[in-house]
Amino acid sequence: MSGYWHFIASAALVSMLAKLTNLHSLAFILFMVWISYLFYKKRIAILSVMLSILSLLFFHFYLPELPNHNNISPPNGPTTISGTIISSVEKSPSRLTFTILNKQTDEKIAVAYFSDEEIDYNEAIRYGSACSFTAEWNVPDTATNPGQFDYRMYLLSQEIKFEAILTDIDSLKCISKTGLMQELKGVRHKVLGYIDRRLTNETAGWMRALVLGDDSYVSEDTVELFERWGMSHLLAISGLHVGIVVGLVYFLLIKLNLLTKEWAQWVILVFLPLYAILAGGAPSVLRASLMACMGIILHKTGWKWNVTDVLSLIFLFLLVTDKYMMYQVGFQLSFAVTFALLLSKQILLQSKSRFAQVLYISFIAQIAILPIQFYYFSLFQPASVFVNLLMVPYYSAFVIPIMFFMLILLPFPWISLLDTWFLNIHELAMQIVYWFDEYVYYPMVSGPLPWIIVLTYYVLLFRFMQLWEKGKLKQAFSFAVMLVLVLTLNGLRPYLSPYGTVTMLDIGQGDAFVVELPYRKGTIFIDAGSSFSFQEQAPSDRVHDQIIKPYLYSRGIQQLDAIILTHDDTDHIGSVSYLLEDFAVNTVVVSPFFSTKGLYLLQLTEEVDLATIKGNSKVTIADHLFNVLAPIQDNNDTNGNSIVLHTTLGGREWLFTGDISKKEEKKLVKQYPNLSVDVLKIAHHGSDSSTDKQFLSQLSPEIALISVGRDNLYGHPHQDVMQRLKEQGVTILRTDLHGAVQYRFKGKESYFMIRK
Repeated sequence: MSGYWHFIASAALVSMLAKLTNLHSLAFILFMVWISYLFYKKRIAILSVMLSILSLLFFHFYLPELPNHNNISPPNGPTTISGTIISSVEKSPSRLTFTILNKQTDEKIAVAYFSDEEIDYNEAIRYGSACSFTAEWNVPDTATNPGQFDYRMYLLSQEIKFEAILTDIDSLKCISKTGLMQELKGVRHKVLGYIDRRLTNETAGWMRALVLGDDSYVSEDTVELFERWGMSHLLAISGLHVGIVVGLVYFLLIKLNLLTKEWAQWVILVFLPLYAILAGGAPSVLRASLMACMGIILHKTGWKWNVTDVLSLIFLFLLVTDKYMMYQVGFQLSFAVTFALLLSKQILLQSKSRFAQVLYISFIAQIAILPIQFYYFSLFQPASVFVNLLMVPYYSAFVIPIMFFMLILLPFPWISLLDTWFLNIHELAMQIVYWFDEYVYYPMVSGPLPWIIVLTYYVLLFRFMQLWEKGKLKQAFSFAVMLVLVLTLNGLRPYLSPYGTVTMLDIGQGDAFVVELPYRKGTIFIDAGSSFSFQEQAPSDRVHDQIIKPYLYSRGIQQLDAIILTHDDTDHIGSVSYLLEDFAVNTVVVSPFFSTKGLYLLQLTEEVDLATIKGNSKVTIADHLFNVLAPIQDNNDTNGNSIVLHTTLGGREWLFTGDISKKEEKKLVKQYPNLSVDVLKIAHHGSDSSTDKQFLSQLSPEIALISVGRDNLYGHPHQDVMQRLKEQGVTILRTDLHGAVQYRFKGKESYFMIRK
């Protein structure tokens, strides 16, 4: 079977992709066509065909499909839970989290405890301990906006359905157990603590990440920077790190005459699995450690296996031992990159210089995972190839080795000097990445690619690599051009689509509407709110980072034609400064009565035009007409000065009302006696201070949209408002009940969609 294991692994991969994409029939048909073609061409034996089909069927039934997350209901009331802690225990002064295997149901449960006071921890709360406690059941939050991270689905991919929220830390009783895994986890915990005590926070963060696989102490800005530039692999322990560990251990054992080469190899064979556990057991470190172990075993036994077979066996082994690993991004990226580099080894061997080899590795790794990048992160940075070209050698030759070297020297008093020296050098090196981030950051932004584009992309990529390997560079170039055309076509999809969209984002107690015109003629925001951070004394960036930006990226949007701000409350303008920082915005539109304080919060730059509009006028944005109905005069009230917009979208009349009160509603009815609409944005989140009965009677809307926070402190929407809407026979769509609400239209055809 030597040389054919990759066919069996490919069959498992097809089953895995079928589960991930729900394209079961298509995946199986394409695989059978491919395997039949290879058999017809006598490039694969009948035994390999049969084993591949068996692999396909086995993994089809073995690999899990995630349950419908909307149909999950927790048990009622508090309950006593007993079980074993099966994860690392994350402790902070006010927060405790871990995963437990429920003794009664044999199910995993995510356990959390939150406190306003510093928690006094019991040392028995650690990996492997047997614990019992009383807790309230909770179903984790799900994504209620397109593009938003789905925490519930994430936990389901970890085989966790429920959270248990501890209400009293004193109810948590744990008994420590001993064993190899417990001891290794204990050693990891002690080493992490020792690192924190001996080094500055910044250096400790890097050592924790690069030596022990814990990047939680690396600053959030740095993690995001590495993600933007496709350098996350440098923070995840992988083949590069394991290779350095093996080289370092081997060098010390041999050069210090501690062991012979034979015995040193045996030591490494035992040490690597232990290190994989100490380093957190992520898919990338497991893959790299197992490959290194297999390499040593093959060397000692004299067996002749190609590296592709070894990687295929490890892929199959990890899938069988942990079937939920298929849902981990690290697992997918690690094997995609490694397989791509192995299949390109002839290209890498042909390179005449070390510089060219590093360039090829960076290029091949980036293009191999591009569709995965778009699926999970919605963006790809073409210039990341060049940043990786600079940073990979720097991390390989300096940062990672110095981290292991400093780990050995931690007990010595002069470690602080080495710490300072490292930080000075590393800060200079990181300035290169920050320079690229400021001046050369032009990412490709897209949501998940359609399966037909993904399939076409990988077929063209495979042929491109084949021709490149054979030295047929002109033909390879033609396929490279086709690859670029496929990606360009994907980028042009919004500009070729006759559909427009209006999205009422679920941002909690605030407003954020996104109007996307057909053929991407324009993208217009109407309000972009957030909550207020009293700790920072500024609008919080949470709504922007977790909801608005992911939504825009998932839609392939990098530029906004306008942001219309109805009035200057934080729940309507709080995210604008962050939008201006991350997106190209042509114009910000406000009323003449917008406050100076509100303008200050926007943090406008010279590149952004500021326009003012007032009632009884018209404004055209991206060739789309809005009738501005209010405010005509200063009402000496922030809500009363809200901009009121009337427009037609998809053959339906819309009215955006900001936070106007009944007083302003009566003025509108009086000034525009013939005004009627199909879709009404209910003012002030459904407060009883708005949505007058006479106002509703004249407008006679079919649909009412209410942007409101779940279980908000204000009791919005008010029951009287709901009653008035129901009496009018209005269909009500609410973000607290339905999540983000989307209106999709083409010409005069239109329909609404909800997330929940």
